[in-house]
Amino acid sequence: MSAIYRSRRAVVPLLLGVLLTVGACRRDEGPEHLARAEAKHAELVERGVPPKDPAWDAVMGELEKVPPDSKAYAEAQRRLSRLKELRTTPLPRRPLSRPGVPEGGSHSLDEQGLHPHDHPGETDGGR
Repeated sequence: MSAIYRSRRAVVPLLLGVLLTVGACRRDEGPEHLARAEAKHAELVERGVPPKDPAWDAVMGELEKVPPDSKAYAEAQRRLSRLKELRTTPLPRRPLSRPGVPEGGSHSLDEQGLHPHDHPGETDGGR
């Protein structure tokens, strides 16, 4: 066997090893995107931001950045699907019942454009 042939035989496994090592060292960025989405999600829930608010676009954007080959991909897709579902589902009407008003009052706060804690005609009661 010639020296050139033997050196080629030694180089091929070395190159394959280097290529496999480079591929294996690629960092999975999915969990980082998922963690950022979770932090933004918690903040929006804490503030009571409704799902249709544009502030949720940042959460969805982070979830969409999780690459398909990431270990966090399945969880990101599950959460993204749920957010999209919440954004397209209409919220139920909020009931309003007031003691002493015939039939409990209005059918819905939405009809009056009131916040659930607003009570027309009432004062703070000296608080």
